[in-house]
Amino acid sequence: METKQMIEDFLRSSKKTTVLLEELEALFSGASIEWSDFAAVVQELEFTEVLEAVRSAGRTAKQPSLAYRYRMNKQQMRQPLVNLLHQSRQTTHSAIQLDGYYSLSEHEYEQDKPYIERIDQYLKQYGFPSEAAPAPERSFQLVNNEKWITELGGYTLLKRLGLWERMMVQPVSDPLMMAVNPTTSDPSAGQSCMHLIVENKTTFQALLPVLPKTTFRTLIYGCGNKITGNIDMFSMQYPVKGVDHRFFYFGDLDYEGIRIWYETNRQRPMIPALIFYEACLARPFVKGKHNQRRDEAAIEAFLAYFTPIQRERIEHCLVSGGYYPQETLTTSQLQQLWRSEQWRTWIGRT
Repeated sequence: METKQMIEDFLRSSKKTTVLLEELEALFSGASIEWSDFAAVVQELEFTEVLEAVRSAGRTAKQPSLAYRYRMNKQQMRQPLVNLLHQSRQTTHSAIQLDGYYSLSEHEYEQDKPYIERIDQYLKQYGFPSEAAPAPERSFQLVNNEKWITELGGYTLLKRLGLWERMMVQPVSDPLMMAVNPTTSDPSAGQSCMHLIVENKTTFQALLPVLPKTTFRTLIYGCGNKITGNIDMFSMQYPVKGVDHRFFYFGDLDYEGIRIWYETNRQRPMIPALIFYEACLARPFVKGKHNQRRDEAAIEAFLAYFTPIQRERIEHCLVSGGYYPQETLTTSQLQQLWRSEQWRTWIGRT
């Protein structure tokens, strides 16, 4: 992630009206960045009036000189994107809704723009389809890539643009990969049936041996982003009706893991498995996730489950290019946590 983008993402996510220079510097702790390069970006944000120096706070003696404290003008930071969207709306098909980008970054719009242009071209040439088609077929028609809708974010983009329902896409879902607890009896009407979804194969294999020692009905392997496309298979593969199915989710604590939870949660309510996430947060995060996209709606929805202190810790990790992989917890730790009485107490409160 570029220096300017990291700073802008941090400013955009901050709830404060001012920012200390040391907070901006902390974003790059451990990174090899020269003062002159860092200062040039901050000065550019000063010049464009995104940052306004607080004169009473003073400036650094080190050159190029920067202020020790800045006021943040978030509206000014968004103006280039507002202008860009206004221009785009004048030329794109009237059915394409760009309003969702007003709450995102210019970088995210620029990433989606090539696909928006292809969809725009398709609609102007062919209009909306009159017959349903499988996802790979429709995906190829729209952007010349049969995997785009199901594996490369096409579903999310079409929903954001307000086009999903009108594209008449037939879902082609892979079977859901899950294990069933052999020790649980048939549930009675109205009973809660709990299911745990984990993002990665390593975590699935670590937890599988202790599934019979838990009160969970199933353990489901999400297989990364695939869970967003095959969760609709659950009711067919586990056709237990008349009960309250409750899903808990545990994935990598990074932008992509949170986005996967968010997209799956929009199809079926998914409660973040806080016991696992809290255990991760008790450990140091690792660096290495600089190229993932931030989805503000997903972040806001996910953080709502955590305490203010935990939210701050997660935000600091994410804007610093860090993450918590599920492998932060060892096999024995995962198993101990899943069998613990904490689950019964916590689930009783959710």
